[in-house]
Amino acid sequence: MIDIHSHILPNVDDGSRTEETSVEMLKSEIENGVTDVILTPHYRNKYTKTKEEIISAFFEFKSKVSFLPINLYLGREIFVTKSSLELLKEGELSTLNGTNYVLLEFDYHHRTDIAEIAYTVKARGFIPVIAHVERYEYLTLEDVFEIKEVGGLIQINSDSLLKIQGRKYYKCVKKLLKNNLVDFVASDSHEFRKSTLKQARKIVSKKFGEELAEKIFTENAKIIIKDQV
Repeated sequence: MIDIHSHILPNVDDGSRTEETSVEMLKSEIENGVTDVILTPHYRNKYTKTKEEIISAFFEFKSKVSFLPINLYLGREIFVTKSSLELLKEGELSTLNGTNYVLLEFDYHHRTDIAEIAYTVKARGFIPVIAHVERYEYLTLEDVFEIKEVGGLIQINSDSLLKIQGRKYYKCVKKLLKNNLVDFVASDSHEFRKSTLKQARKIVSKKFGEELAEKIFTENAKIIIKDQV
């Protein structure tokens, strides 16, 4: 499996406070059957390290965990504001593995026209991947269809499939899967949120078929890591 959304890189956001914790998080990914993981530290609120700082932290960490059988790539989870979109346009924020795919996060409660923003981002040459869509309580199924129509891609969190975040999120992701709207399932792992991809994949395979499970846990993500060395 390929995990495109994780907060494993240490000391850059709320994901992991120590290298030791990050190593344990990577071991958990491996135990879950993950072969490739994109580290996507937050760009929001107080987590505003520069692109250069994040790249430096990434390569330092990558060299220290080279003994682990897992491939690491760099990205960013970008909270959408006018200024962050401008920084993205200027090349000051990392995309997913240096591709034109970009992981975007929005306000959970204040209604935002995500489809319109996705359209704008797409027009600028990026492919927007909307992080944990189930968390935006104001989104309707029709809104998600519209996001897809303008070229946005949909990511859900694996723990939502396990009802860890409650039945509301579970019902939402189940509806999204039934309507074939999900492009990626990712862990969104933090030191307080363990990777649950293995269990989530079993659920999807059982309820929606192995073909879909392979597509949204592995195949769709391969294009994002196609430039791997």
